[in-house]
Amino acid sequence: MYSINDLNKYEYFTKLLSDNKIEYVLDPLTGVIARKYILDFVKTLIIDKTPFTMAILDLDNFKEINDNYGHATGDRVLENIGKDLINYTGENGLVGRFGGDEFIIIIFEHNNYDKIHDFYAGMYHNNTVLRKLFKTGNHEIFITGTVGSASFPDDGKTYDELFAMSDKTLYRGKIKGRNCYIVYVSSKHKNLEINKMANDDEATIFFNIHYIFHSNSTFKDKMSEIDEYLKKNLRLDFILYLDDKNNLYDINELKLIYKNIDLSNLKFNNELLKTDTFDEIRRINQPLFEATKPYKASSLLITKLSNKNKNYGYLIFGLERAFKIWTNDEIATLMYLAKNIILDLI
Repeated sequence: MYSINDLNKYEYFTKLLSDNKIEYVLDPLTGVIARKYILDFVKTLIIDKTPFTMAILDLDNFKEINDNYGHATGDRVLENIGKDLINYTGENGLVGRFGGDEFIIIIFEHNNYDKIHDFYAGMYHNNTVLRKLFKTGNHEIFITGTVGSASFPDDGKTYDELFAMSDKTLYRGKIKGRNCYIVYVSSKHKNLEINKMANDDEATIFFNIHYIFHSNSTFKDKMSEIDEYLKKNLRLDFILYLDDKNNLYDINELKLIYKNIDLSNLKFNNELLKTDTFDEIRRINQPLFEATKPYKASSLLITKLSNKNKNYGYLIFGLERAFKIWTNDEIATLMYLAKNIILDLI
């Protein structure tokens, strides 16, 4: 929780605290600055032409924490994140609560790309703020978040412009799979439009999978069209299919990439297996590691193709990026596609 001494370093808060108790300025749950005052502070910095970088941090899948463990646990997670953000930011900036599970981070000493990048990287490593286990009762919850960041005055010269750029990069991080940070770079992000980045919703994806299976005559054509469609909508790097003869294919043109691969030792949880890193794939199955090495694979989502105790192989969604947070929609799509493949093979 911020103290009066912490905030009195800034003229805006010195004036504010001369007429108000600090409890009035802080968010009562997390101890960071309340929404109204962190936003007013941002506006003041822009008026005063003070260079700074702003990040919006959105905790990943926070609703599921509330749904699975209760709102009291969700509150403890937010309180813990607030404390960690204050400690990590230290004298380099300030942290506020934007609302719900979103925080705003203001940084003063990191206004070039490399320093900004290093600052966010530090949040994700060594159990500082994110990618860390939160223990509650008999449960351990892995906490991750997505960050979108932009700088004043380089990326936005007004309050609205700065927020638009930060929001755009945050959204970009979410569609890349969450659990990451995106620093605004004009050459990469200037022309991004959020409505064009949006994926089809789950119902539309299911309809299109069904349509593709019923509008193509050959299995190869079906798989190739599915490959193009799902890579675009789910931002996958590759989709693999292992047949009942243990031959592994990239479903694009059903290209054979590995023969006689044995995945029988894989251990599934509720019909799914997830990997987070390159080394984890090597640990759980060496042939799978060798087969996916050319893809630089880290995050895999795998399910069996089985029906009535008969195994038809496996289906694999894959990404280069480590620690992908697979969403319920992505998991549902994998399972739905698997069912359609099974029906086609029976």
